[in-house]
Amino acid sequence: MEAIANRAAEDNRDVTDAEQTQIDRDRTRLGELETAIEHYSKLDAQHAKIADLRRSAPAPVTRTTGAPVRDEDAYDVAREFPSVGDYAITVHRAAVLKDPDAIAKLERATAHQLLADNPGIIPRPVLGPVTNLIDSSRPFINSISNKPLPAGSFDRPQITQHVAVGKQAAEKTLTESQKLLIGKLPVDAATYAGHLNVSRQDVKWTSPGILSIVFEDFAAIYAQTTDEDACAQFLASITATPVEIADTSPAAISEGLYGAAAASMSSATYPPDTLWASPDVWAALGGSQTPQGNPGFPSLSLTSTGGNPLGLKLVVDPHFAAGTAIMGPARYAEWYEDVDGLMQVGEPDVLGQLVGYAGYGAFLNVAPAAFSTFNLPVALP
Repeated sequence: MEAIANRAAEDNRDVTDAEQTQIDRDRTRLGELETAIEHYSKLDAQHAKIADLRRSAPAPVTRTTGAPVRDEDAYDVAREFPSVGDYAITVHRAAVLKDPDAIAKLERATAHQLLADNPGIIPRPVLGPVTNLIDSSRPFINSISNKPLPAGSFDRPQITQHVAVGKQAAEKTLTESQKLLIGKLPVDAATYAGHLNVSRQDVKWTSPGILSIVFEDFAAIYAQTTDEDACAQFLASITATPVEIADTSPAAISEGLYGAAAASMSSATYPPDTLWASPDVWAALGGSQTPQGNPGFPSLSLTSTGGNPLGLKLVVDPHFAAGTAIMGPARYAEWYEDVDGLMQVGEPDVLGQLVGYAGYGAFLNVAPAAFSTFNLPVALP
């Protein structure tokens, strides 16, 4: 909602009807999610309190009846130490005189309590939060134009022929004239979704609560899936012939980038402003050095995948195939999206909670010729 409002403010206009519909729908969804979060937070608190009460309850006392069976071979303290005086003398001989026989006699009489003897009272704590190694950021999608998805299929208007303006040959002579032609780029949205059926027992008795973990994982996997698909579509949409760069020296890379930028500007009104790269290309750029041993692109750093090589905004995305390097104006790449987000419904017949996550997205490259790809001699071990 903030992104839509900010975009309208930047364009110095009011929000459109479609944008207002999106805001109203998101605000309604926000209220539903806040109610669900409050409900399950209370359940988690109740489950934690019940678990604490169970851990603090005393273990039941087991009583046996009947006379014990005497084992003649079993160790008997009364037989080893007939009197208190005998025990005291043994302790003195073991502690003061270091008599090995007295020490061994006391060892036989000592019972050693180990952890293995009482597993029922040893707690097994669960330390949170749950570790999740998935990165839910979407470097590529976040670097291009993001727009709300108006429908499952729609057309993106594009000027295919401009009006004509020329120098008048002489006073009262006919000036230039040419029709304005507007074509359309068809766009079809894809659906990204998944679901899972969780038992009510798993929902009620887990701590941390399983539902919150499942929901967070759905959101992360959705982000990864959509970003990976958008990266693949972006690379496939580029029509320009890849630019060959002989080596990873600063001179060779600069020559290739500047040459591609000049070619791109002949087919686009805006110069390239972004360089998209796979991690191995980022590593090659960061390791590039001048003949004097200085960094070829000093704005790059090991602590960040950002930077501005030759003034370009660097976007490193691990979802690009190895060896990928793309340069062009970010405004010409567009991502349309409508996210349903988390959904859930109860199944009382099997005591299950059916949960899912869904969203709809479409990628569009409005100027394929404005982007350049590069073949760099890079490879990770």
